[in-house]
Amino acid sequence: MLVLLVHDPDSGRFSAAAAAGLSEEAARTAFLPRGSQLVKWLKVNETELVVSGRRGGADFLPAGETAVLRRLGIGTCFPLSSMNRLIGILMAGGEGERGRLTREETSFISLLLPQAGIALENAILLKEQRERLRRMSRADRLATVGELAAGAAHEIRNPLTAVRSSLQYLESKVADETSKTLLAAAVRETTRINEIVSALLAFSRPAEIVRERLDLREILAESLDLVAYQASRRTIAVVRDFPGPLPVLGDGAQLKQLFLNLLLNAVEAMPSGGTLRVEGRREATEAILASVIDTGEGIPDDRLDRIFDPFFTTKPNGTGLGLSICDHIVKTHDGDIEVKSKEGRGTAILVRLPPALETDRP
Repeated sequence: MLVLLVHDPDSGRFSAAAAAGLSEEAARTAFLPRGSQLVKWLKVNETELVVSGRRGGADFLPAGETAVLRRLGIGTCFPLSSMNRLIGILMAGGEGERGRLTREETSFISLLLPQAGIALENAILLKEQRERLRRMSRADRLATVGELAAGAAHEIRNPLTAVRSSLQYLESKVADETSKTLLAAAVRETTRINEIVSALLAFSRPAEIVRERLDLREILAESLDLVAYQASRRTIAVVRDFPGPLPVLGDGAQLKQLFLNLLLNAVEAMPSGGTLRVEGRREATEAILASVIDTGEGIPDDRLDRIFDPFFTTKPNGTGLGLSICDHIVKTHDGDIEVKSKEGRGTAILVRLPPALETDRP
């Protein structure tokens, strides 16, 4: 049995990236937090640590960490390093007593560690490079959208207002039901065009952030109240789980727009009902994490990388700008937004924002 833990520079913890011989649920819970004694031991000693027995220094680990390793069946932990940095941990278990590997197995794995560390470093660098390129491409698209909006918004809005007013006047005058239906549809479409133009203007003229100390619980509660009616019509159960204070420094109006967009997307993803769960907590890194989780249709794997791109949408009548605006709001608040989704099983959107400090009080 093998479990590969990889260092996450944002959270500081080592999380499971791959596992063999371990259940999916156990793999999800396999991680070492920032400040773990096992991590410190591997960094200092740069050699394997045997969990059972006296060899390797396992007696110096806290009882809680040792108990977790034994519960998972881990007998030996190997450091994976690159450029004198611990970037991963290979945790192995065998068939013997308490998962202990044989001497031959331990020697063989140790022999491969330098090459494995280089391979892992290359994989991490490749992933980071792809993410940078994706962000640069997205930024280029946003810049293009901004230029388009700035040049075309007024040229579109002025005649659009005249067209809409004329259609509404005609709708009030005609008696024929077919004509009324057609005119009402035309009015709705002009309204939708106006909404698209307004969204475009959000990119070309982003509102200035007015930062103030806020409790994110209030933003989440108010946003949930606004979608409560739509959720009840679709028989969606709403679960609120944000008990402790969530202090952030940000623009209340923009943060409300952010979470309202996310909640409406979640509701629309569950046309036949389901569960909408909103969580809020402070992470070990002190970041404020707000999660919007639905049990809806989910997003196919081949579309996950594009959901924040302008004009990309999976909705028949969507503009493809909602999540782009959400991404923009989060970034202007020095935060991060992440999407986890499985087609047919639902979607979780995680928003991390820096916490407000005591010195940020007005």
